[in-house]
Amino acid sequence: MTAKEYALQQIRDSYNLPFLKIGMNVIVNQKKGKISGISNFGLKAKLTDENKTICFHPTWETAYLDEDGYIIQDFRNKQ
Repeated sequence: MTAKEYALQQIRDSYNLPFLKIGMNVIVNQKKGKISGISNFGLKAKLTDENKTICFHPTWETAYLDEDGYIIQDFRNKQ
């Protein structure tokens, strides 16, 4: 197991995200993107509508989507 794979597994285990994988679709702080990697103790995502990569906490204002666009798990604050 590489360091990157280990870090991803730690995030899966720590936040109960067994489905988590690089390349999956997310909504982070109301912006759509794809998970592109690991950043320290969080994740990185390439935003869909912007030429930008962001770092984010796995459970802060984040929704994880399956390949069909359906929400798997939603950590967004619902007001």
